[in-house]
Amino acid sequence: MSKMISTLEQLRQLRNRAVQDISGKLSSQKQLCQRYERNIAALTELSAGVPLLQGSSALLMNNQSGYKKNLQRVIEWQRQEQALADIQAKQLQADLVHEARREKSVELVLEQRRDFVARERERQAQKVTDAISTQCWLRRQAATR
Repeated sequence: MSKMISTLEQLRQLRNRAVQDISGKLSSQKQLCQRYERNIAALTELSAGVPLLQGSSALLMNNQSGYKKNLQRVIEWQRQEQALADIQAKQLQADLVHEARREKSVELVLEQRRDFVARERERQAQKVTDAISTQCWLRRQAATR
């Protein structure tokens, strides 16, 4: 019995570690998603802040146009990366829920097994107590005859 309990305890510890690992990965992934959001906001602000200079030379206007175009490309790339990071975060969240359920099920089995062992010990102790009580009663009966 105790071997089964120790095995279940080890399994519970493994499940707990898996939950903690996934939780850490999810936290990192959420930070990455937030970083992408901040990057997109900063790049959008930077792109909007480029003034269109009227009456400037064609070369300057061409440079500004190229700069804005490159910024828009980087913004789009960051949005794609953010979308992928969001998908991965959702997958990690689902994995976390799955692992937490597995951990909880092992924990419940472990608790049931511990309760069963405790009840068996109590039952054995009660049998010993009953046997001793019976012997005492029989001795008293024999002594009174």
